[in-house]
Amino acid sequence: MDNKYDVIVIGVGSMGASACYHLAKRGAKVLGIDSQQIPNKNSSYNGNTRVIRLTYQEHPNYVPILKDAYQLWEEIENESNEILMHKTGVLYMGFPDGNAIRGVELASQKHNLPYSKLTHADLSKQFSQFTLPEEMVGAFEPEGGYLLSELAVKTYMEQAKHNGAFIITEQPILKWTQAANSIVVETKSKKYFADQLIISAGAWSENLLNLSKLKLSVTRQVLGWVKPNQPKQFRRGDFPVWNIDPAGDNDLHGIYYGFPISNGPEEGCGLKLAWHHPGKPMEPETITSEVFPEDEEEILLPLRRYLPSALGPIQDIKVCKYTNSTDGHFIVDRHLESDRVHFACGFSGHGFKFSSSIGKILSELALDGQTKSSIDFLSLKRFDL
Repeated sequence: MDNKYDVIVIGVGSMGASACYHLAKRGAKVLGIDSQQIPNKNSSYNGNTRVIRLTYQEHPNYVPILKDAYQLWEEIENESNEILMHKTGVLYMGFPDGNAIRGVELASQKHNLPYSKLTHADLSKQFSQFTLPEEMVGAFEPEGGYLLSELAVKTYMEQAKHNGAFIITEQPILKWTQAANSIVVETKSKKYFADQLIISAGAWSENLLNLSKLKLSVTRQVLGWVKPNQPKQFRRGDFPVWNIDPAGDNDLHGIYYGFPISNGPEEGCGLKLAWHHPGKPMEPETITSEVFPEDEEEILLPLRRYLPSALGPIQDIKVCKYTNSTDGHFIVDRHLESDRVHFACGFSGHGFKFSSSIGKILSELALDGQTKSSIDFLSLKRFDL
């Protein structure tokens, strides 16, 4: 391994591992550098699993990228002989005029996606595990499910290496600079040179990008696993991924979501659930795996309110990070100060499902100067920079 590459990827996590794979698969000489071990237990993808869904209420323009992502997840599964995705369906619940239910309907209608509407009576009959306010209704997306996030990152990294990529871990980046005909990336031990650079550094993106007016906030999020007294009714095959929009139910806000129980140790121990919400901005270095008493209450509150049949002892709590853009949408673009530098950041707690396709998009930007995907809505142009 010398120190000159076609492309260097800073951050071999959700997007970076995928980018390394897609670059190497096309024959590029690739170096991926990460400051931590891989998988990284102090990352945005920590916590075993992540939801994947097509009926994307956040913005309908995400759906074509998601369709590509589904195909690419299946491709990496076939190449690696690893099962990374489970289609359990996703059950959405909320009030009829809430963002979740309306968004699912709009995205499904615009992109001709399969889904079914559920009345409150339907929910009570088909998903009797839940105890919901009488006004709540539902929607069911059969193509949704979940991904094994840590295994997926590891698989992409291993397949990237199989295709010729070089991966260096536990090497923090000191800086990158634009030289006359290349990009220079400097670690504590060595300087590396590349024709193109991809920055996919998660919570550390803002410092590495060094765009003074681009603001990203990093927040701490917790994920919990409980052991229901009657686990059989929550097992995969009998119970879906679920998503509750509580807006309108007293002062509750954000999104509560969870996963079925599986016997696989790579998925965690018990019934997993979490609360998607704006957290308190923190410096990424201060967010550790330490768990606090209030984290337990955060895990138990949605169970008491909506899923009391799943109440049981907490088995585990893990911590992950959100890196939030100011509008909650991803940022994927070329750097303002160098046409050799491309980046993806600000995934705001809903990006992992896209990592198969975002990695390919980044590889196209680096090797071709453009991408076949429609990502204009994710560009820097929407900000006043």
